[in-house]
Amino acid sequence: MTEAALPPPAHILDILLRAARQHPGAPALLAPGRPPLPYEDLAAQTACFAHWLRSTGIEAAHRVALVLPNGPEMAAAFLGTASSAACAPLNPGFTRQDFEYYLHDLDARALLVHPDSPAAAAEAARALRIPVHCLEPGPRAGELLLPNAPSSPVNPPDIALLLHTSGTTARPKLVPLSPANLAASAANIARTLALSPADRCLNIMPLFHIHGLVAALLASLFAGASIVCTHGVYATSFFDWMDETQPTWYSAVPTMHQGILARAPEAAEIISRRPLRFVRSSSSALPPSVHAQLEDTFHAPALEAYGMTEAAHQMASNPLPPAARLPGSVGVAAGPEIAIMDDEGQLLPPGATGEIVIRGPNVTAGYLDNPEANAKAFTAGWFRTGDQGFLNAEGYLFLTGRLKELINRGGEKISPREIDEVLLAHPGVRQSLAFAVPHRQLGEDVGAAVELNDPATTPANLREWAAARLPAFKVPRVIQIVDAIPKGPTGKLQRTGLAQKLGIEPLDDTALGPFIAPSSPLEQRIASLWKELLPGARAGLHDRFEALGGDSLLAVRMLTALAESEGVDVPPARFVEHGTIAALAASVKAATNSPFRTLQPLGARPPLILLPGHDNSFLGPARLAALLAPDQPVHAIDLDRLGPAPSLAALAAACAAVLDEHLPGQAVALAGVCLGGCLAVELARLLHESGRPPASLTLIDTFNPAWAPAAGFAAHLRAALHQWEHKWSYHSAVLKGLPATRAPRYIGARLAGLFRNRAELAAAHSGLTRSTAIRRRALMLEYRPQPLPLHARLLRLPGHRLDVPMLGWASIFTGGVDLIDLPFHPNGALAGDNPAHVAAALAR
Repeated sequence: MTEAALPPPAHILDILLRAARQHPGAPALLAPGRPPLPYEDLAAQTACFAHWLRSTGIEAAHRVALVLPNGPEMAAAFLGTASSAACAPLNPGFTRQDFEYYLHDLDARALLVHPDSPAAAAEAARALRIPVHCLEPGPRAGELLLPNAPSSPVNPPDIALLLHTSGTTARPKLVPLSPANLAASAANIARTLALSPADRCLNIMPLFHIHGLVAALLASLFAGASIVCTHGVYATSFFDWMDETQPTWYSAVPTMHQGILARAPEAAEIISRRPLRFVRSSSSALPPSVHAQLEDTFHAPALEAYGMTEAAHQMASNPLPPAARLPGSVGVAAGPEIAIMDDEGQLLPPGATGEIVIRGPNVTAGYLDNPEANAKAFTAGWFRTGDQGFLNAEGYLFLTGRLKELINRGGEKISPREIDEVLLAHPGVRQSLAFAVPHRQLGEDVGAAVELNDPATTPANLREWAAARLPAFKVPRVIQIVDAIPKGPTGKLQRTGLAQKLGIEPLDDTALGPFIAPSSPLEQRIASLWKELLPGARAGLHDRFEALGGDSLLAVRMLTALAESEGVDVPPARFVEHGTIAALAASVKAATNSPFRTLQPLGARPPLILLPGHDNSFLGPARLAALLAPDQPVHAIDLDRLGPAPSLAALAAACAAVLDEHLPGQAVALAGVCLGGCLAVELARLLHESGRPPASLTLIDTFNPAWAPAAGFAAHLRAALHQWEHKWSYHSAVLKGLPATRAPRYIGARLAGLFRNRAELAAAHSGLTRSTAIRRRALMLEYRPQPLPLHARLLRLPGHRLDVPMLGWASIFTGGVDLIDLPFHPNGALAGDNPAHVAAALAR
């Protein structure tokens, strides 16, 4: 692609519309195993997304936070948000405290999440009274099922992307990037890499980082190329994705490249059959040996680039052949102007070492609301990067060090001052100083020197303290107790060179203890996951994940894989402190043996017990728990852990036993969905008879099964017609808001769901199936509740299949029934925005 073929910087939506016009039918977003999303549909969805945001009250000047797992939905949500407001993607691996800090610092007006987003994000938003919207994914890659919203002019925001960048102070700085900044950087990268519509990027970078958002996503879209959005980097999956999606390039950080290279010998045939045009590396220094390995393995040029958030990523890059690639250099200026400046602000000649400075249309105009930082960062129109280096006579840039004190842990930039403050808050610590420790796989890791005022405090105590207050990647790997932290001539604590002064050798996996093989089936399953994430590394029972090169991204993947394979969640803090196969197996066993799930542990109110529907899904209850008051404890009971039961009464008795074990003698509030509502009624009876009646009883979309057979044919017919009327109205509104190309797929998916539900209901009536979920539905239909001297709340969906005011409960609760109507949603009472309405009803 020639420079003349690249239009000037544009609004993100304009980039998509241009690609849709120039390349009709071309795929834009792809994901392994899913149909692609063409440019026309992506552009239409992005416009619809902007209209929808406007309908929720979001304006161009507002900031909207995103916490979504990596993948095509995250890419689509970023495009839609950044087209209409300031988009602020956050790391899903953050702790709740981190989410609260960043959401507050952003002054976020809304948080967008996904069904698979961490609950901590919504909990933090709830505590700050920030609205939470859950985006429903569609069948195609990046397709979002958006509510219908009126079309209205949506002007480009002044700020399209807002990212925090760590600094040497405790308070991270906010970097605002305009649509013009992003488009200029995307154009620079597309030009450097000669991207065209024939290219396809296999993206394994997280989409809350500038690297993945601009280098992979926006640069591809700017060139009319396609991008495969994966859920992260699994070295074992990389070559399967490569074979399936046929990319022409990928970009990653050096630690990811090393993991991929370790599995490359097993994929020689795929590499030969699916050749890459080039490989790109950025975000931290690429060792020359890894550079050579990449080129030898993929038989393609490996291009090392240099970027930072303040430049909307790319500043320099090694060029494509036939131009020279210099290992050890980050290449030539690839967008902005690059110069070397001394302390007095004078530009230096080639060969002279000084601070690297840049200027150009991709560079931010300045940190947000931070005049002090801007005064230090800009000199005569040049932005001071804080990095040290020199330009040779040919214009190639070489980095020689960093003036800033950031710790670069495998591409994660960490402020040491933040770690200082956490350790200094420990009662046993007198002084603390965090610093970079050399690491053979990650480049750098986190260390800390600590002076104690309580000699009983140990490094293990301090790591556990830090793990409860910091994300996994910020917890110090090395904590060294010292009598006095080294100081400079002026008495200031010195971070630079501290690892060397303390005699700390570069970290790697050579100092491991004796190998003990995992023995139990659970330990062996965990070891298998371990080896997928750390290819080539050993997986001993007591080996530490971090000691073998595991970083924060891989830690998140490890916990996610464990949750998927074992059906339990291991707390991140425990993983950081006890990241061994033995400890993980113990955590899984502890979680697996109990049906009692805690969704919100804190608060003085009577604990709310949520009972799920027949499918035992915790997605709706988890969304609901995240929207309740911060002082409301919320628990749930996992029906699958209770085992089979001959009747709903027996299932309720098993739930009562769980409550007796975990909340002995406590008054509880009960709420249940569908089957869970009937279960809550019977559980309320048992608690009442034992002398501890429930503090409240809430039935959500639950009808009395004893009333259904007696309702009569006419009542059933009227109810069916009423239900179909609501469904027709709902689906008609959705179809009006969809592009014509998406309507057939939407209708087909809904019809398939209808026939599946009818078949399950028929099987439940006939008793021909042994499926646990369908058997539970049969237990509900067989249940015959008896009158109770209690009051209940009934949250009803209009258009229920037996749609009379009290759904048959008026004669059961002699204390009365309060009826609350919910907005109709075809997927149930806890779908769409309904969890917010249910939470409001429970609060009343």
